[in-house]
Amino acid sequence: MKALVQEKERAIYLRKKGYSYKEILAEVPVAKSSLSLWLAELPLTKSEKLVLKDRKNTNITRGRIKAASELRKRRLEREALWLQEARQIFQKYKDDTLFQVGLALYWAEGAKRVNQWSFSNSDEDMILVMLQWLHEYALIGPEDIFFRLYIHKPYAHENCEGWWAEKLQVTSSRFVKTIYKPTGLGVKKRPAYMGCIKIEVRRSKNLLCKMRFWQNMLVEHHLK
Repeated sequence: MKALVQEKERAIYLRKKGYSYKEILAEVPVAKSSLSLWLAELPLTKSEKLVLKDRKNTNITRGRIKAASELRKRRLEREALWLQEARQIFQKYKDDTLFQVGLALYWAEGAKRVNQWSFSNSDEDMILVMLQWLHEYALIGPEDIFFRLYIHKPYAHENCEGWWAEKLQVTSSRFVKTIYKPTGLGVKKRPAYMGCIKIEVRRSKNLLCKMRFWQNMLVEHHLK
């Protein structure tokens, strides 16, 4: 009984010092239900409440810093693995013309400030080259590739999606929602224009990271 009284007194002392329930339980080995009962009606002075609030905010900040640090550590570990894989692939294909062409095209026209690999252009031959590059060097299957058409509203009735689907030899199910770009023109200015198509590769953050590595390696390869 004496030990229980001492534990209660210790718990109350720590609570008044601003300790959280979790921190108190780490020092006072009792059931959480007992601790809750002891502290439920515990009167705290204004200064004690401020201390408790201060410690809570500090613990939240520390927790966020720790979580952010852990996330950064995991990201760096992933990128180190991707860099190792990128080096191996680059050494294998560095003299392949198509490999170099794909890197150069993406460097010029590919998306950089996003979290997935995507490439846009209105030239169907360029799009076909990038699809072949994805297949041969990134080992991306058709199930992970989707297309999005960007076009002005005056072209909407021409079924440009169907035109692109035929050119790329894919089904319409591979197309996601078309984006209509704003224009002040009410008529079609370029009769042969069929819009700009974007290749989107799902779950491709690792590929996007490797593209950056490969571009640096390509520069070093040609300028060394």
